[in-house]
Amino acid sequence: MNFLNGFDKGFKSRKRKLIEEEKVLNQLKDATEFEKGDFFALIIAGLITIIPVVLVVLFLYYGISMYFFG
Repeated sequence: MNFLNGFDKGFKSRKRKLIEEEKVLNQLKDATEFEKGDFFALIIAGLITIIPVVLVVLFLYYGISMYFFG
């Protein structure tokens, strides 16, 4: 029983920390002002990051499938 009480205290502490971090994050989001082209810049940055990884995975899949079934 004592172990469960300690676990409950730790869980509440983590939950409290999570709530505090969420409040700070929301404050930072509200304080951030984006410029006109920031949305498109974020999309381009995401695509530049994701597309090479997807291409490598597709080429590996193609190469492995051609090795076994080609």
